[in-house]
Amino acid sequence: MQEYSTYHDDLEYCKQFLFSFGSNYSLATKLFPKKARESTLIWYSFLRYADEIVDNPTDKLPGQTHQNLDQFMDEWRKVIETGKFREAHPIVRANHQLFTQYGIPFDYTFDFLDVMQQDLTKSRYKTYAELEHYMWGSASVVGHVMTFIVGYTDRVAFDHARALGEAMQLANFLRDVDEDYQDRDRIYLPENDMQVFGVTEEMIANQKMKPELRNFIQHYTERTEELFEKGIEGIKYLKKGRFSILLASRMYRENIRILKRRNYDVFGEAIRLSKGKKISVLIGTFVLYVLRGLK
Repeated sequence: MQEYSTYHDDLEYCKQFLFSFGSNYSLATKLFPKKARESTLIWYSFLRYADEIVDNPTDKLPGQTHQNLDQFMDEWRKVIETGKFREAHPIVRANHQLFTQYGIPFDYTFDFLDVMQQDLTKSRYKTYAELEHYMWGSASVVGHVMTFIVGYTDRVAFDHARALGEAMQLANFLRDVDEDYQDRDRIYLPENDMQVFGVTEEMIANQKMKPELRNFIQHYTERTEELFEKGIEGIKYLKKGRFSILLASRMYRENIRILKRRNYDVFGEAIRLSKGKKISVLIGTFVLYVLRGLK
């Protein structure tokens, strides 16, 4: 990525913005090569900024200059259309240069921002196709942008990136069924499929782990595992950061494996990976990395 005059200042801003949330933005990110790591931090700052504006509209973000998501989108669109980025917000400026220099389609960002807007008004999904559209914007486009950042040897890598994005998103949805409903009144899993399994919203609202709900969660866990397999299979088509992406996928996957060990109970203690578990996954990832010939 060719540097521009304010690159280092903008990169530092993006780092400080992300770290202000108390996150180290994952061990996997830290293990990227330097330029890919910096590019990822810039991209993640865009994602986090928009996400926080939507989910916590009454909180003032560090360095926030936009009242709402519409204002952020308007500035982003104007910079893309005019190419004038010098006076833009540091996150906007850095990402405009990132997308320009890697040749990444700007359409990805609007697919993402559209589903962020959708979160303001939509809290239920009728069909898996509706959910799939949401996951495209919220997760799969993230994987596509990362594929540009790390490079690829075959365009089939994008198909696998989409599957991996969906797997990670579904893992989050399954892990957070209770939290999403109780804190945000959202149910991401499709109503049609819930009906097939005899699952009602009342079961989730009343935190009742009925057999019907357990079977439903098991079904979606197995579906998510299949998506993880497809996603991980595509890592071999990436030029850089293979270990980091394998590690990130296995960290997300561990959430649903914990859920399986809890007999698919989504109302137990919140699932979070302990430091010891993360170390265990790291060691296992290194072994898998060698066995799959990804080195």
